[in-house]
Amino acid sequence: MLNLTDAPTAEALGARAGEVSVVILGGKINHFGIPDYHAVTPGVHVWIAEFPQSRGLDVRSGEDGWWSLDVIKEKDADLHISLIYEKQGWVTTKSNVITVGDENITDLAIQFVDPDLYFQTMKPLIESVLGATGDKENATLRNAVVGTVGKSWASMHDDRLPHGDPGATVTAIPGAIGPVYFDEKVMPNPAYAATSVDGGVAWFNVPPGAHTVTAFKQDVQFADVTFLIDESDADNGVILYVASPPHSIQGSNDSAPGRN
Repeated sequence: MLNLTDAPTAEALGARAGEVSVVILGGKINHFGIPDYHAVTPGVHVWIAEFPQSRGLDVRSGEDGWWSLDVIKEKDADLHISLIYEKQGWVTTKSNVITVGDENITDLAIQFVDPDLYFQTMKPLIESVLGATGDKENATLRNAVVGTVGKSWASMHDDRLPHGDPGATVTAIPGAIGPVYFDEKVMPNPAYAATSVDGGVAWFNVPPGAHTVTAFKQDVQFADVTFLIDESDADNGVILYVASPPHSIQGSNDSAPGRN
């Protein structure tokens, strides 16, 4: 159990003295890669970036990919946290900012990227695109932010695929390259001007800071998603920043998979 009522950063995160709440945080870790698109990933170490002491709790996903952490917090005071997912040999990933109130959040999810797919295919592909711009400073991939522009039901806990809401556009991140949309083969494709049925979108070489993004499509409302790129992330080995549904750029469109 993690006690955050007396943590040094509690005041900065909005906590205040008073009664406490015990909140359960939990979710499932799938990995995107070869050979299975949604294979579960056991043995992933999960901790809260804003509370480094949580790293010592050694919370890990089980054989079914699920993990759980009990948190003691000040009642009626929201906490804003980012989760770090790490496993030896894999691509360390940080989530978008999650708001924790007094209710349990047990549907968290992350699409952990298979290391072979990332290092052998995705990273070289992205760097070839970055290099084609002629900007040598930006030719090396760093701070890659990825989100899913999804249907209202989209979730890593839902077997329906694809999750994406096609034809949506997203906001730019100042100082970053992108947005770059993913095609139907779930690969970043600079030729796309809007989301495909996959819904994936990425920004590359994102500068440090808090960056809030959202999506736009006629007659559809989307949630905002915030990523916090901290200078300490590199020391923790963070390579990717990923928002996976249902806590990503969720929209109000409830149409079936692959439909507008």
